[in-house]
Amino acid sequence: MSTILADPPPPIDNTWAVPEIAIPATIAAAVAVYFVVKAVRDSVRTPDDFLIAGRRIGPVQNAIALASAPLMYSTLFIITGHIALNGYDAAMLLTAFTTSMVLGVLLFASPIRNLGGHTLGDIFAMRAEERQARKAAAVVTLLIYGMFTIISLAAIAFIFNRWFGLDNVAGLGLSVLVVGLVTVLYAYMAGMPGVTRLLVFKAILTLTVVLVLTLLVLAKFNLNVFDILDKAEANREDVPAGYDLLGPGREFGEGQHRLVHLSKLFCVAVGVAAIPFLFMRNFATTSGKDARRSAGWASVIVVGIYLCMSVVGFASVAVLGSERIGVIKAHRDISLPKLVDEVGGPLMVGVLAPIALLTIVGVYAALLINAVTCVTKDLNVVRGRKPAPADELKDIRRNTLRIGIVSVLVGVAMLPVRTHIFIPTSIDLAGTAILPAVVYALFWRRFNTSGLKWIVYGGTALLFFLVIFSNGVTGPDDAIFPGHDIKFVDIEPGLITVPAGFLLGYLGSIASKERNDAAFAEMQVRALTGGLAPDARKEAARGAATGAAGSPNGQHPNGRGPGTGGPDDHGNQPRTPSEAR
Repeated sequence: MSTILADPPPPIDNTWAVPEIAIPATIAAAVAVYFVVKAVRDSVRTPDDFLIAGRRIGPVQNAIALASAPLMYSTLFIITGHIALNGYDAAMLLTAFTTSMVLGVLLFASPIRNLGGHTLGDIFAMRAEERQARKAAAVVTLLIYGMFTIISLAAIAFIFNRWFGLDNVAGLGLSVLVVGLVTVLYAYMAGMPGVTRLLVFKAILTLTVVLVLTLLVLAKFNLNVFDILDKAEANREDVPAGYDLLGPGREFGEGQHRLVHLSKLFCVAVGVAAIPFLFMRNFATTSGKDARRSAGWASVIVVGIYLCMSVVGFASVAVLGSERIGVIKAHRDISLPKLVDEVGGPLMVGVLAPIALLTIVGVYAALLINAVTCVTKDLNVVRGRKPAPADELKDIRRNTLRIGIVSVLVGVAMLPVRTHIFIPTSIDLAGTAILPAVVYALFWRRFNTSGLKWIVYGGTALLFFLVIFSNGVTGPDDAIFPGHDIKFVDIEPGLITVPAGFLLGYLGSIASKERNDAAFAEMQVRALTGGLAPDARKEAARGAATGAAGSPNGQHPNGRGPGTGGPDDHGNQPRTPSEAR
């Protein structure tokens, strides 16, 4: 396997894979998803329908879809082995993911939906010069898309090795290609409505399997969680420092190591909350209130699933012992299939294979829609293109195929490269270049174009500089260049760059004379109510009339704000043609 996958030795001894069950189960799941997505294809008639589901996603459906997004291969399958190896320290990582969702509820969900946009560029453009704002949004959105996509597609190859027993160059590369292109097809068929259905389907299946697995594990220990913890502690592998499995310090012990752990928790908590494809779920909801409600319920769902995975993680070492779990960092994901084989048998191992693939397919489909929206909305404004709605929908579909196919081919080509650093880097980038910009745009009157550019470009440059000299690039055996060691950064770079992003935004804003108090007041009113401030209603009405006469897509001629025509002169958000029906 090391001939194609960036997976350091020793190779795994795959004794649990049951391809005779996994293959038909995966085909059945793929067909089911096809019909689930196809069922909403006819509802896509306008660009807004494709990109944000016409803002018709209700709170229940959106809550399940939003909860589905952070249920990735790393947070479900790899985390099991991580907890089995490192116990308390690894379980604490899951609390950071839930904290990030709570942060989204408190800061973003309702205000972002009330603004009524499509992309980060719409938010930035309300406080900064239009073209500069959309360029900055496109840079950070597409960088995160690229890194997340590459690591997601690499995970498909690992799944086919772990769950299907596939271990040859051609087979693994072809598997990634087929699964990636099928995911592009799902996104192309029905856009955001189809992707939402896919995420809901994935979440329901995942939740069902996780609950069944948790019950099987509990049944093995007479429904006593404390027996699981005691057995896990007894079976733990001893470490030189002598830390227990159930106490802090096993992975990050004394001195600077504690700062390393803190930096990881901090970056996940603030970074995941600002990832662009999660923002889009707020744009698609029916109202700001529903966006807040759905984000809150999504947090509850995620907390429940992560609690189950914590039990399963400790049960892995309790059942398998310290020698049969994944004993090195790169092999942590083998603990779960071994546990499933032990408590559920080959049938459950085979059934879990398509669930593992769905964790990747759902995330990649959401990423792709986010990238297409950015290219269509933000880059069209930068290029000065204003296509009519019918032409824009065709353009969106073409972009879906172009971006999707190219991304899949790049992902296949990158399989031999150790790209695991892309996930923490993309999360750090979101916390560095997006979180400060959105917070300042929503809550600071003095924020302007200069501050935005300092955050996005300065923060991004600083982050990548620190990443180059961190553990993921040189030094350890699993680094991209393990034969060299030029690192001087042991902590997660985001611990430095996130506060630096806020500082850069402040310094850049006060260094510029640009100031628009009216834009800030307008944004506050819209973020809180979804309508326009009284002084701006007449201007919006004049802009709408001018746009109807001279702009094929009815975009406000000053280019500010979401390109949906803006609220009417009564302060109400406009409806798309599909909503009007």
